[in-house]
Amino acid sequence: MITNPRIEVGDVDYSKLSRTLRFKVAANSESIQMVEDICGRSDMTMEEVAAEMGKLLEKVILLDYSRGGHRIKYD
Repeated sequence: MITNPRIEVGDVDYSKLSRTLRFKVAANSESIQMVEDICGRSDMTMEEVAAEMGKLLEKVILLDYSRGGHRIKYD
């Protein structure tokens, strides 16, 4: 059982021109294992793990926003 997943964010940069937020993500081995478990694979490269983490981040942002984001407009 995974008991101590840790994901940290740092080196935040926001470009006003392109309106893009960039940051670095650090994940411990237990967080990496969780991503592998979610994908059902244990042979993933770190690039594949990073891509899946990005997809998971996008999913959870969209999910949370659709459940009650403050900017939802009601017609």
